[in-house]
Amino acid sequence: MLIITPFILSAFIFPSAQAVDESSWNTLTPMPIARGGLGVAVVDGKIYAIGGIIGNLTVNNNEQYDPVINQWTVKAPMPTARTGFAIAVYNHKIYVIGGKVGGGFVGNNEVYDPSTNTWETRASMPTPRSDFSACVVVDKIYLIGGQKYSSNDPFFAGTSVNEVYDPANDSWSAKAPVPMAVYGYASATLNNKIYIVGGSMSPASQQNGALIVATQVYNPQTDNWSSAANLPIATTYGAGAATEDYLAPSRLYLVGGYSNNVYSDKTQVYNPVNDSWSAGVSMSAPRAYLGLIVVNDVLYALGGFDGQNWLNTNEMYKPFGYGTVPPKIQITSPENKTYSYVNVSFLVNRGFDWMGYSLDNQANVTVKPEIKFLNLTQGEHSLVLYANDSQGNMGFSDVIFFSIDSLPPKIVILAPQNQSYGTNDVQLTIAVNEPISKLVYSLDGQENKTIIGNVTLPALPNGSHSLTVYASDEVGNYALKTVYFSIAPFPFIEVTAIAVIITIVLASGYLYYKHRKTSSSQVQQNKLVE
Repeated sequence: MLIITPFILSAFIFPSAQAVDESSWNTLTPMPIARGGLGVAVVDGKIYAIGGIIGNLTVNNNEQYDPVINQWTVKAPMPTARTGFAIAVYNHKIYVIGGKVGGGFVGNNEVYDPSTNTWETRASMPTPRSDFSACVVVDKIYLIGGQKYSSNDPFFAGTSVNEVYDPANDSWSAKAPVPMAVYGYASATLNNKIYIVGGSMSPASQQNGALIVATQVYNPQTDNWSSAANLPIATTYGAGAATEDYLAPSRLYLVGGYSNNVYSDKTQVYNPVNDSWSAGVSMSAPRAYLGLIVVNDVLYALGGFDGQNWLNTNEMYKPFGYGTVPPKIQITSPENKTYSYVNVSFLVNRGFDWMGYSLDNQANVTVKPEIKFLNLTQGEHSLVLYANDSQGNMGFSDVIFFSIDSLPPKIVILAPQNQSYGTNDVQLTIAVNEPISKLVYSLDGQENKTIIGNVTLPALPNGSHSLTVYASDEVGNYALKTVYFSIAPFPFIEVTAIAVIITIVLASGYLYYKHRKTSSSQVQQNKLVE
């Protein structure tokens, strides 16, 4: 039996209620407070713009933006006003770590919970620093490079430190340092690897240090660094984010920043498939120190500094290839295993207009709730699921191969058999036609006992007995077999007693005969004497 139970992971969410032009960046409702050096994060489809700097004043503002209704809401401010910090989301909470307070570097680790609109303080970062990024891979937050305090003018220097925060136990550890110490870089995660793009090196005579074009790639699984294609244009204090192959192809985007001694409006796009950079659509105005975030594969650029003004700009861009990515389907059951019957369940990463399945390469059939396929044949089968979205993009799952085994195991009891035995100890010998997960026996209706190796039924009382063997195979098919036998040992005691009686009788006869023969001989001797 095959039962299909659809399960949808998430539905399609329109990025904005406002009409957009996909060939350009589109202006949305501006932030309430203009600033740069802020952190931006997304939780449950809502964007949070936190902290930053206005002139020489660091701020602790926390503002929430809803892309669906294009509206801002003020939330609980961050406990420590600061700028240049790293920001990350883990388990629906926002972690704000490090940064600058006035002219000093801090390691503060403050966590915002949007569900309760409250902040809490966690273990501080070991190395106080700023102008760096945080990336989440699996269940850890990685904080790489940045600038820290230096005793020499200008009293800061780039650092190569790579510190990892574990939110589960509120602890820190050190990992392999970044090969090229850098700050003011852009960063994003692609395929569980962290990309450190561009940035500045120190010392340098100019305000923003020596700009670099390097793309440094960190693999947390191996704790190793490698290099990817260089940036076309050296850039520092731009913003980075990545699309996730949800509605647009997986790409890394670097927007704005400071390049060639001017503030930039450029969008640079990295393709991990062929390790190459290309030019995207430029923003409406140049700026650096901005925030960039992705919601449902749509980019939002917020705030920044254009060389003269601190900005409250909020722009949105649908990247190249948006709307061309098909839904992704994951079959969670069955797996590549053998089953007595199958429940089919699956995940789809977003909404769809139609869904179907193909069983054993047959024609596609539309999926409906609780569709059942009864009496699947014994042996191997294949299953593929398909989903089609409103744009006509067809996605399909991996092919799952599974087998059906609905037949119970066959049990042969070789011993004892349906007969009488002349001994009170009987050997139990069983054969089963397939691998089994459970094998037990019950003697005369008593408690089941597991059969492991050779089994002897010892000291059985005389008379009739029953033996039932139960077997379950690896997929849960169940069988039992019963035999009836008796114990009737050869009657040695009775035979011995009869033999003794016979011996006694014979012995008595012999003695009587012997006595009479002796008496007769004595009489004859007496007569001869006379």
